[in-house]
Amino acid sequence: MIEKIYHYTDITTLGLILMNKTIRFKRFDLMDDRTETDGLPEMLKKNYFLSCWVLDMNEKIPQWAMYSPKGVRIEMPVKWYKKFPIPIAGTDQYLEKMPVEESHPAKNLFYPRPFFDWYQNGQKYYFVPPMDEENGFVVQVEYDENFATLKKEHWRENEDGNGISLSHQAAPIKFKDSYWSFQDEVRFYLYAGCKHEERHNLPEHIDIPIDENVLKEIKIRVYPNCSQEDFQKVKDIVGDNFATFDANEIMERSLLDGKYFPKNS
Repeated sequence: MIEKIYHYTDITTLGLILMNKTIRFKRFDLMDDRTETDGLPEMLKKNYFLSCWVLDMNEKIPQWAMYSPKGVRIEMPVKWYKKFPIPIAGTDQYLEKMPVEESHPAKNLFYPRPFFDWYQNGQKYYFVPPMDEENGFVVQVEYDENFATLKKEHWRENEDGNGISLSHQAAPIKFKDSYWSFQDEVRFYLYAGCKHEERHNLPEHIDIPIDENVLKEIKIRVYPNCSQEDFQKVKDIVGDNFATFDANEIMERSLLDGKYFPKNS
C-alpha cells in the first residue's frame, strides 16, 4: 500500500505549489519522454493530463540531476487531494458520494476540483472525474522495452470509426520505455474529452487543489550540498506559507551531502 510519494522540482515551483495550494497536471504530449505517445492513436495523444511522482523514499541521483539540480524534493501523502461534495440539483444541499447502488461502476466517483469549476459554460472540452481513487486517479508505471506494443493491446477503434474503446482508462499512460525505469514513477491522471476537431483547444495543464490538512504533513528536502543562500530561500518560502509551522520541522538536508557533486558544479 503506497503511503508517501516524492516529487523533485525547482525552488520557484515549490513556491507556487505552496502559495496556490495546488498540484499542476501537465498535458500528456508535453512530457519530457518524447516517446510517451508511441503506440497510441492521434485522438489519445493530447487528452491525458499527468502529475508525476516517485515511489522510492531513497533519494535518486538521476532525479536530482534531471529535475532539481538546485531544487527540492517534496514528500507528501499519496492522498494529497481533496474530494469536493456533489451538489443536489435544484437544492442547496450536497452529497459526499454518488447516490448509486454498490454495484454501480460510478459508486466511487469523486471530484478533485469544486463541482462548478469542473464544468465551464462555453468550454470546448470537459474533464472526466475519476471513477475511483485506487485505479481511476493514480497508477504505478510499468516499464518495458515493448511499451508501445503493450499500449496497442489496450485500445481498439470502434466499428463505426467514430471513437476508441479502452480496456482501462489508465492503459495509455501506464507503460513507459524501460530506459526510464530509474524513475520508479507513480502518476495521477485526468482525462479530457472533446470533439476531435476541438483538440487544439485543450489547455497545457490543469491545477488540482491540495487538501490543506495534508499540507501539514509535507516534508521538503533541499538538493545535495545546498548553498546557504538557497537553503534560506526555501526557508523563507516555507515561512511565508506556513506561518504557524517551524521550518526546521518541515525542511531536511539531503542525505547525499558530501557524497554527490554534479560535474558542472
